[in-house]
Amino acid sequence: MISETPKKRRFSMERMKKTGLEKFFVLVLAGLTLFLWTAQADCAYPDRQVEMIVAFGPGGAADVAARLVSSYMSKKWDQPINVINMPGASGIIGTRHVLNSKPDGYTLMMDNHAVSAMLAATQMELPFKWDNRTVISRVTVDPVIFSVKSDSPWKSLKEVADHIGKNPKVLRWGVAGVTAVGAFAMPEFLDVSNLPTDSLNRVVFKSGGEVVTNLAGGHIDLAAQQYSESAGLLTAGKVRGLCVVHTERLPGLNDIPTAKEVGYPGLTVYGWQGLSGPAGLPKEVVDKWSKAIQEASKDPAFLEQAAKIYKIVAYMNPEQFREFMQAEYKRYLPMAERLGMRKK
Repeated sequence: MISETPKKRRFSMERMKKTGLEKFFVLVLAGLTLFLWTAQADCAYPDRQVEMIVAFGPGGAADVAARLVSSYMSKKWDQPINVINMPGASGIIGTRHVLNSKPDGYTLMMDNHAVSAMLAATQMELPFKWDNRTVISRVTVDPVIFSVKSDSPWKSLKEVADHIGKNPKVLRWGVAGVTAVGAFAMPEFLDVSNLPTDSLNRVVFKSGGEVVTNLAGGHIDLAAQQYSESAGLLTAGKVRGLCVVHTERLPGLNDIPTAKEVGYPGLTVYGWQGLSGPAGLPKEVVDKWSKAIQEASKDPAFLEQAAKIYKIVAYMNPEQFREFMQAEYKRYLPMAERLGMRKK
């Protein structure tokens, strides 16, 4: 056996040390590069225009929420967040567009009850899997207000119910699509009033804003629309609020009693809006949006602007929002089945 000389041993050990240090520095450099690349990618988004799709026409609650968020985030990130209205098929067209888009964070939607829980509860066959989306955060909630034209003879919801009972299938009520908030709120009102759910004539519009405008113009007789859609014409005296489905009276509309106060504690339907995108959105995109929305929900400037457009900010993180959306579906599905609203 050939023995190794002390000189060779020293050389071998020094070489091993050198190789070990080289490997160490390579690993450190790789880790640092990955960290800097991730940080740069996170800071870079968005580096161009983001499209925020609203699956209904202008003036509705989802549209109002989208413009609130887009205005704030455009300034925060110094990139245009463009709101694009894509109405049609009760929100299906716009929703399908988003869910089929590339999951890169540049096509998102202002999600809401009408294109998620309520849509899935009423429609047995959809061109997409309703919950196959990336939820980001809930932004606002929007209580439903039952209202009539300002010169209407009815001063209370009970008077409306009595009139419908004596004159079935005469009054017209408006709704922004067959799965919109009014599509559940009005049948629920008829149900708790012990009236057939087909006691009214339904007129469909493209947005909640159109519903309330047509109510003020006398083209329909009754509406159950959201706070942000209704408040402008209510404060202007063009329509009269009979009650609001909320735990307390609303700011700026303190003369409108709650449903519980007028003897209708069984009314439960309300609206909400939040941010979602196609399935598979990168985690860094979801985290950046969610963090920004959370920060906005505590920003006095954002809250002040929300109050001006009659929005109640109610932030939820992605996990909370996902659980909330599933709970909404489980709540509305039996209601849709019981009231005969579930369609193929």
